[in-house]
Amino acid sequence: MMILELDIGNTRIKWRKVSNCNSEIIADGTYMDEGEFISEQADSDKPDVFRFCNVRDKHVTSRIINWSQTKWGLKPVVATVRRECGGVKINYLDVSRLGADRWLAMLSAFEKSKGACIVVDSGTAFTLDVIGQDGIHLGGYILPGLDLMKESLVANTGICVEGNPIERSLELGNSTAEAVLNGSLATLVALIEKNITRLRFLGSEPTVFFSGGDAKVLAPLTDFAALRVELTLVLDGLAIACNSAD
Repeated sequence: MMILELDIGNTRIKWRKVSNCNSEIIADGTYMDEGEFISEQADSDKPDVFRFCNVRDKHVTSRIINWSQTKWGLKPVVATVRRECGGVKINYLDVSRLGADRWLAMLSAFEKSKGACIVVDSGTAFTLDVIGQDGIHLGGYILPGLDLMKESLVANTGICVEGNPIERSLELGNSTAEAVLNGSLATLVALIEKNITRLRFLGSEPTVFFSGGDAKVLAPLTDFAALRVELTLVLDGLAIACNSAD
């Protein structure tokens, strides 16, 4: 059995084909938009299962569903946030306001950690979600990602960040570029470490999962032993969300 999975994010679409018999990844990659996906997949073999999540406009979901039904006669399974699934319990008053990508990443992280965990996804946006030992989502944060922080300062102040790329660190900056880039990084790392302390205060030893384009920048600078860089958390969560009867 072959399964096609998509993670339709704000800036790109991650996809992979997985063999259900042994979870082997047959193929994977990225697309910029659904048009590129449809074009590239036009001559592909029909999958046995097609599942995806989407945080873009609803018309993207409709277009992909209609294309799949016309092309393959197959209706995809679309991940929809539920209050309880895979042991994770969401406290949002309106769970439909929680991004499906954040939710799927939490399901996957909680399954992998078997307990308290923190999910950090740093790309265009930076999101951090905290899950207690009992699976309750304690809440989260959404901030601009590292590049958006820099771009916001450049666009809205007289600050100019130029020159050759520098190695980001948590050290005090001795140039404007260092002050901006290191300051942005220090802000996010401090937030991560504060929430590690929060869970420890509650009596848990969390696992911290990093994903997104800046995962390999943030993880080495975070002062904590139980760190994991997992770049496919959202795709991994699809199997939990789309197969669960919770």
